[in-house]
Amino acid sequence: MKTKNMEFKASSIDLEERTIEGYASTWDKDKIDDVIHKGAFQKSINEAFPKGKIKLLWQHSQPLGMPVEMYEDNKGLFVKAKISKTRLGDEALELMKDGVVNQMSIGYSIPQNKSFYEEGIRHITEVKLHEFSPVTFPCNDEAVITSVKSMIELNDNISQDLRDSLTKSIETLNASDEPSEQDSITQDEQKQLDVEELKNELNNISLWAITKKG
Repeated sequence: MKTKNMEFKASSIDLEERTIEGYASTWDKDKIDDVIHKGAFQKSINEAFPKGKIKLLWQHSQPLGMPVEMYEDNKGLFVKAKISKTRLGDEALELMKDGVVNQMSIGYSIPQNKSFYEEGIRHITEVKLHEFSPVTFPCNDEAVITSVKSMIELNDNISQDLRDSLTKSIETLNASDEPSEQDSITQDEQKQLDVEELKNELNNISLWAITKKG
């Protein structure tokens, strides 16, 4: 399952009604050169949304609530969801109200033959939407790369070997060739593995910094 993110504002949160609303996705080109075309979500909306198959999750993992409204317009996929009255739901509402969590991300997959590449940009014509989530950090490759770069630049205590290893991983990701229709899945999967490795390295650095500070 793939993910994409969008920023949403605190004004889109209704604490009394326990609802959030905003655009889970837009038709703009994103940071990894993907464009989702208008109409791509319509089949998911028609088939899954009325049956309760599309969920609102917290950080792409824990159940948080259910969508109550979802439609496409000229800007993108608009969603409105009600957050369940749980401890997690209460905490999530507070975090969103305070602006600590200010991203919306979708979890989706692309059906076979529903995307194509043109001049280095992937055009997606149909999306199978599984869920959408408020998230702390953007769930895309560029965000992970930026986080790792920042950690390398700001932490003088990182060993040179680790710096070199992380920098090489970033260069490998940034140097990815334009995939063909035939090998795009394989390259996407490999890139996701590389990103996960970067995430693990970033987590290790963060844990080391916390231990060192304590």
